Amino acid sequence: MGSVGVVVSTLLIKYKGWLVADPACSIFISVLIIASVIPLLRNSAEILLQRVPRAHEQDLKKAIGDVKEMKGVYRIQNLHVWSFTNTDVVGTIHLHVSAETDKAATKAQVSDILHDAGINDLTLQVECVEH
Repeated sequence: MGSVGVVVSTLLIKYKGWLVADPACSIFISVLIIASVIPLLRNSAEILLQRVPRAHEQDLKKAIGDVKEMKGVYRIQNLHVWSFTNTDVVGTIHLHVSAETDKAATKAQVSDILHDAGINDLTLQVECVEH
């Protein structure tokens, strides 16, 4: 589009004498560059700031609610989910469960729930708590 703008600008100056076409073309090209850079900057900033990916926010809220409602789960601690790359979402979670709870089964179930919510790589720590 920038090259087309330069060609159009050159033709307008040559045949119509519109000298204002060159600065207008420059402004047009600048707007195109800025418009294409903004999504890239937003995506890069979200990755660098380790923000929860916008596309997964609602799914993660529902998944965390499902984990909290699981039998034997007392508390979720140190939950952190972020984009590692454009496509990879990683997370860490520390669960406090009752001593009677099967840790392996709980760990597998929580992993499945969070994987379904979009987390590709999960570090999960399960700790038994006496109550």
